[in-house]
Amino acid sequence: MDDLIEVAEYDPAWPAMFHRECEAIRGRLPAAETLEHIGSTAIPGLAAKPTIDIMVGVKTLAVGEGVISGLADLRYRYLGEYGIPGRHFFPKGGSRTHHVHWVRRDADFWQKQLVFRDYLRANPQEASEYEGVKRRLAERFHNDRDSYTRSKTDCVLTLLERAWQWRGAKLIVLDLEAACWKDEPRSPRMETIEIGAVRLDASLRPEAEFSRLIKPRWEPALSEFCRGLTSITQADVDSAEGFPAVFADFVRWIGPGPFRLASWSDYDLKQLQRDCLRHGVDFPAPLECHLDMRSHFARRMKVEPCPMTKAFERLGLTLEGVLHRALPDARNIAKVAQLVLKGMRDDSLPNPA
Repeated sequence: MDDLIEVAEYDPAWPAMFHRECEAIRGRLPAAETLEHIGSTAIPGLAAKPTIDIMVGVKTLAVGEGVISGLADLRYRYLGEYGIPGRHFFPKGGSRTHHVHWVRRDADFWQKQLVFRDYLRANPQEASEYEGVKRRLAERFHNDRDSYTRSKTDCVLTLLERAWQWRGAKLIVLDLEAACWKDEPRSPRMETIEIGAVRLDASLRPEAEFSRLIKPRWEPALSEFCRGLTSITQADVDSAEGFPAVFADFVRWIGPGPFRLASWSDYDLKQLQRDCLRHGVDFPAPLECHLDMRSHFARRMKVEPCPMTKAFERLGLTLEGVLHRALPDARNIAKVAQLVLKGMRDDSLPNPA
């Protein structure tokens, strides 16, 4: 019965159910700082699976035994990330009457859930079209939750892209170059040696650029392979500032939100997080809100994930600038983002077969 998909008519009692459950959770867990009603039951008038989704936002993502046992007292089971990094998932009971999503406030899951919810609350026509998609999928996959969820992903991503534009969010298209060695791909020794970024406004128009070299700390001498691949010289990095100073300037350059990062795969985001950890620098939660343009392009074009050069071939575009330099690569990724994301904003919602 866990996988039975039921799309029920909107129940005006759902908000009250959310508030009652929040009081119970706060009674067990004072650390539950901020609770938000998310998912379809949080959107007035929208038919939904009758499950109340509760998002708990905290400063630190980790959950201890106190959180797990406190929610267990309310019949919640702890299932770890359950397929979504950056979230701890707790369904309630065998029938899943409630879900708790324990996440870092202002990070990726938090921001995406709120902008999606608020957009549909403010746009009833879009909510109605989304309801139609869900009803068709529920009829098709009535006892297969995983297939139901996968099949509505295109629709959700399209609505989410429109929601970001509605919110006025900037897109920070990022590329990094890191110290590297010929026979050590993705080595843990790698340090960022260049950050390049293009800031697009809410309408996807370029408005500013960032480009800085970084002096590596632990292995200051660049390998011959790295110098040849990137065209970055030893003198270039020797005269640069260290990572903490450049990263702080990058964060200031991004400016106030709302915004999200975008890069070709999630490598650049993870490398920045590793560098921050090694240098003892705080990684701001909003920077975790990230768009993997390689995966987004592949899903949109219905192809396998591919290098950026192959994406340009498929789109009939010409790469500009020197490859494997951060700012030229960021400019090229921004061109793909503009085409793919504008198409999602302009098209009708995907209609599942």
